[in-house]
Amino acid sequence: GRQPVVPVRICVSIRESTTEEALASAARASCWGDLLEIRADYIRDLDLRQLLRDKPGPVLFTLRASHEGGDYSGSERSRLETILEAAQCGADLVDVEFSAFWKPVVEVVAKSRVVLSHHNYEETPEDLRPLIDSMAETGAGILKIVTHARCLADNLSIARALGYASEQHVNLCAAAMGREGIPSRILGAHWGSWMIFASVPGGRSTAEGQVPADDLVECFRIRQISAATQLYGVLGKPLGHSLSPRIHNAAFAARGMDAVFLPLEASSVDDFLQFDEAFPIRGASVTIPFKEEICARAHSLSVAANNTRAVNTLVRRAGGWHGENTDVDGFLQPLLRRIHLGKMRAVVLGAGGAARAVVYGLRSYGATVCVLARDVSKARILADEFQTQHGSWEQLPAAQWDLLVNATPIGMYPHIEETPVRAEWLTGEWVCDLVYNPGETRLLREAAQRGCRTISGIDMFLAQAKKQQQLWCGSAPPEQVMEDALKSALRPQTSLAV
Repeated sequence: GRQPVVPVRICVSIRESTTEEALASAARASCWGDLLEIRADYIRDLDLRQLLRDKPGPVLFTLRASHEGGDYSGSERSRLETILEAAQCGADLVDVEFSAFWKPVVEVVAKSRVVLSHHNYEETPEDLRPLIDSMAETGAGILKIVTHARCLADNLSIARALGYASEQHVNLCAAAMGREGIPSRILGAHWGSWMIFASVPGGRSTAEGQVPADDLVECFRIRQISAATQLYGVLGKPLGHSLSPRIHNAAFAARGMDAVFLPLEASSVDDFLQFDEAFPIRGASVTIPFKEEICARAHSLSVAANNTRAVNTLVRRAGGWHGENTDVDGFLQPLLRRIHLGKMRAVVLGAGGAARAVVYGLRSYGATVCVLARDVSKARILADEFQTQHGSWEQLPAAQWDLLVNATPIGMYPHIEETPVRAEWLTGEWVCDLVYNPGETRLLREAAQRGCRTISGIDMFLAQAKKQQQLWCGSAPPEQVMEDALKSALRPQTSLAV
């Protein structure tokens, strides 16, 4: 039967500079959160009585000192007095740091209403049990431990800490900050975290890696995650630009699958494999910079992955990881609808995993290809493999081409004003940019202004993502749902901040 779903408490952190703004933000967040954390250290005109009288839901009151990563610069005595006053005025929970003089708070406020917190902004210790034991001895009803993740495997320390706390019957909320720690925020409730901290949808976060509350509920469906939920994800570094979680989670929801697609920002392939050993991943997208290295770790390879020596899709099979390259089909599909590639002169910018797929695809249809890269030695290696020409970036102004393909991340969100090519060098017929976020890059905008015909990276991204869904699920993907999810995600201010 289906595994039980752990009840999820989402605590939305409110970061505003006035009492009125904090209340307005809390009202917006109340439909997503079970609790509202009012970060009073950011409020410049703090009116405690108004704040707690007009609160739209249960409130955790936090007045974080600057030496603990907060914004309060008054005396420690007045800070503690304000925390005690908040408890008297109707705060449902109050936060006090383990590093502070916490005794008056634990002694005066009902222990069930005290959140005793510890923050480590440098690292994630491997064993958090001694810290949990020390904090539990204070008698505080709820413990909170937040660390900084330096790698994906640091999430495992959080999972172990939560497992230990459950065994000891201690209410612990734990998470790792940073993009590498995002899995701890999505899987934390399932691991036993008493509450999960989230940011206000469309608002400012109070910690790096905090996920907007609406994304936690709607995109990652964390209220439905159980031990039976299958894990998928995107492996890369950095992943701040990636919209893969939106597309694939929407597809899983449309299929009615008990699955979640996570951002898996890793320091290395070994780091990813360590996480996978503890929490097996059923399938993964692979992006910069791991497409080539993961190829050597796969148990088997598709023809396209073997020929390009680059893997952008991992599929779990009985013998181990099977590596696929859906970039080739993803790149070719939008092109073949518009262009006859035979005898086409193409210039490919870049020499990484994406460039490999592009060169292989173009050569398989008879195009003449020249690879240009900042690192000429990499361009030479790629060109030699596919019997094409190569050169340095500086040769582009003199190159003759019908099709220019940007296979680098230049121009990708958040660096949307960057371009790999000066506008006056855009002298050919077609320009294709593999960057899909933003949908229209500066390169494509300037190419259109110069009279070139353009192909957006959105077409390729969707085509390769649909093929991934087919490989993972064994049936046709919900194409319209995936297209709608991408369109929605590419609207201004909706990029997933991971």
